Amino acid sequence: MQTSDTHFASSNEEAAVRRDWTRFTLLTFLFSFGFAVYGGVFQNFLKDVLNADALQLGQLESYREIPGLLAALTAGTLVALAETRIAGLGLIITGIGIALSGRAHSFPPLIVITVFWSIGFHLWATMQSAITLTLSRGLHGGKNLGRMSAVGAGATLSALGFAWVMSFTLKHNQYQPFFIIGGSCISVSGLICLSLSQHASGTGARASIIFRKEYGLYYLLTFLEGCRRQIFSIFASFALILVYHVPLNKMLLLQLVNSVLITITAPAIGKLVDKKGERGPLTFYSIGLIVVFLGYATTHTVNALYALFLIDNVLFSFGVGFTTYLNRIARPGELTPSLSMGVTMSHIAAVTVPVGGAWLWLHYKNYQVPFWVGVFFACVSLIANHWLPKDPRPATAHPVAVETPPQEETPVLLQDDPA
Repeated sequence: MQTSDTHFASSNEEAAVRRDWTRFTLLTFLFSFGFAVYGGVFQNFLKDVLNADALQLGQLESYREIPGLLAALTAGTLVALAETRIAGLGLIITGIGIALSGRAHSFPPLIVITVFWSIGFHLWATMQSAITLTLSRGLHGGKNLGRMSAVGAGATLSALGFAWVMSFTLKHNQYQPFFIIGGSCISVSGLICLSLSQHASGTGARASIIFRKEYGLYYLLTFLEGCRRQIFSIFASFALILVYHVPLNKMLLLQLVNSVLITITAPAIGKLVDKKGERGPLTFYSIGLIVVFLGYATTHTVNALYALFLIDNVLFSFGVGFTTYLNRIARPGELTPSLSMGVTMSHIAAVTVPVGGAWLWLHYKNYQVPFWVGVFFACVSLIANHWLPKDPRPATAHPVAVETPPQEETPVLLQDDPA
């Protein structure tokens, strides 16, 4: 009888996890669709409606990343809430803010709106990987992270195709419908996230803030990744728009092709990280970034820049290795707050690099200068990757699915490594 009851409980749990995977996949699609509609047109919106230059773009991006800098503190204050509740709240805030962005016709209100929705976005970004790894139940974390990346890329592909068609039907400089559609999709994804069961949240005690010496390599790698991401994601596309005058429909088409490539490659990259471990794939990633940054720093051929843009975005999928590495070494109950601290480390770069890169661009009157800085950061990443373990097997015996239940009030941890 006890065996039958145990089997019944196990079957119910498996069914609940499957439902959560279905809902999480749907909400990931809706979020990515909405954010891609917004992101696909935003820089053209800045140029066409607000007449922005590189420095204004850099300043806006720095303001936008301030909530990410405070990610660990923000997530720490919400430690009593399950990861899914924090993520759902974040998505709803993001959706509302993005829907309002098209109503800003000068920089001051746009900055306020952007910082508002960025708070929600970084709550979601902090919890997204943790929810994926929790649903993975300690198995195939890289594969599932890659699968979610592919779902996001497929949604982005659909969104960019939709926006590309819309760009021919709307009047010139009419951007508000894009923002309303994008924000609405993201808000709906937040409501779905709130419906996820307890199986999508960590079952162990969760510390509010963690900073450990043993996670130092993860912090360094995420900081360097933040530098790389900011330089390329901001200045690569803006250079095409501002310097080479690439119109909205061509930028959308370029991002559409990019989404097709990511949809195909992301799951395979996730499986590769699971099989080989993080060191080899992330080393390849750094070498690829060096090549991409050197290309942007030296060539003036727009078709070559298109190709480099696509290559960089495909390489970005290797970034799942940072999360799987942390998942292998994190102590029970410390994955989510450690991911939050990683977001904070990444955003130390995110707050400073956009303004610094924009200043270099304008001071030297050359958009290619920031990409030489990108070469430097990619080289440092290549060196740091050699500290990753060679063995692809788990570094600890602390899979996400078997975290211990809380025994007492969880302390705030702000130490290196208490023995």
